[in-house]
Amino acid sequence: MYLPKVLLGLLLGFCLQGCNSDQENQGLVTIGINPWPGYEFLYLAEQKGFFKQVGANIKLVQLASLTDAQETYIEGHTDGMTSTLTEVVQAPFLGGKPLNVVLVTDYSNGGDVIIASKDIPDLTSLKGKTVGCEVSSLGIFILQRALKTVGLTLSDVTVVNVEQLDGVAAITSQAVDALVAYPPESVKVLNHPQFHTVFTSAEIPREIVDTLSISEVVLQQQPELVAKIHKAWQLALDFSLQYPEEANTIMASREGISVAEFEQTLQGVAIQDSSAQQVFFSDPSQLQQTATGVCETMVYVNSLDIDCARLPNLIYRGKTR
Repeated sequence: MYLPKVLLGLLLGFCLQGCNSDQENQGLVTIGINPWPGYEFLYLAEQKGFFKQVGANIKLVQLASLTDAQETYIEGHTDGMTSTLTEVVQAPFLGGKPLNVVLVTDYSNGGDVIIASKDIPDLTSLKGKTVGCEVSSLGIFILQRALKTVGLTLSDVTVVNVEQLDGVAAITSQAVDALVAYPPESVKVLNHPQFHTVFTSAEIPREIVDTLSISEVVLQQQPELVAKIHKAWQLALDFSLQYPEEANTIMASREGISVAEFEQTLQGVAIQDSSAQQVFFSDPSQLQQTATGVCETMVYVNSLDIDCARLPNLIYRGKTR
């Protein structure tokens, strides 16, 4: 079940005071997690006890969307969040505590899509149409980048804010002509035969980086935490290779889709293992450069008003193993 934000603060406060013992709460790190195939391996790590196995006291808080994960972190209800670099770049400037990317879960390689009715045959045909997306989050970034590939800009379409959980209703009711979406909501839309994809993130390879980020305060208090997370992450990946049926069943259940559908969505993400993590964090400047590029795009689409040349360090630079 994904928690409504209006209940999250009360529920977290109640549980942290009364649901667990003081020993269980010691060093507890709460992470907001929204549905996305790449993030499900963190859920698998929790369900199989891999966080506990490596000595990391982590509680995943299930949320509905990237926007929810970001807002919940900014409001101080969680210590970290799963998100793309877009939300990481925005968070400190929207009032969130300084944070660092500590894990790259995947690159979106077709998982993020723009869906339209079949009477709109291609991306170029979106000109003059109404497109729904999360305007304060990744959605507007994808839309802008997609339109640019065919020589269009945001001014060529009418943009309407549509949260992920509202996407199916928005497009099936014809409130919008097209929708920026990702699994599991994109799967639900595409189950309707009148819709098809006109763009996927595979057309902008390695631009959409999915991450886990945690407050700098927590990282300073727990200098061994990141290495533990990396170990638990790899344990989850190894388990999914050794026991794919069980792993995919667990992960698909949280997404609310069938195992077959979940396996299909995994084809649209490039999961990053421990070897890849070493590459990312041995030279954090590369990820920081990518974050700067994201920042520049967000400024261009008026989602941020900052000098990207002065972007704070967003990538963890401590011990990862």
